[in-house]
Amino acid sequence: MKINITKREEGFVEFDFSGEGHTLLNLLQSSLIEDKNVEMAGYSKPHPLMDRSRLFLKLKKGDDVLEVVKKASENADGKLDEFLGEFEKSLSEF
Repeated sequence: MKINITKREEGFVEFDFSGEGHTLLNLLQSSLIEDKNVEMAGYSKPHPLMDRSRLFLKLKKGDDVLEVVKKASENADGKLDEFLGEFEKSLSEF
């Protein structure tokens, strides 16, 4: 995976992801939307044959957008850990 910041302004950032698609970006978008300071978070995959996706983030207030993305990434990681724990518990009960 390669990540580039293609646009950064106060309260706004746009990332370009190579090698990632809906799986990671949907999880990250969901975590971003949970933040009460996020006005808009979305992603797009311009074409199914292109190995490139874009993530957009706009904040209500001019906080550090990169810190918000970092926090959302940690939140998404926690969700995956929780899922893995519940999944392993279910397997052991099976």
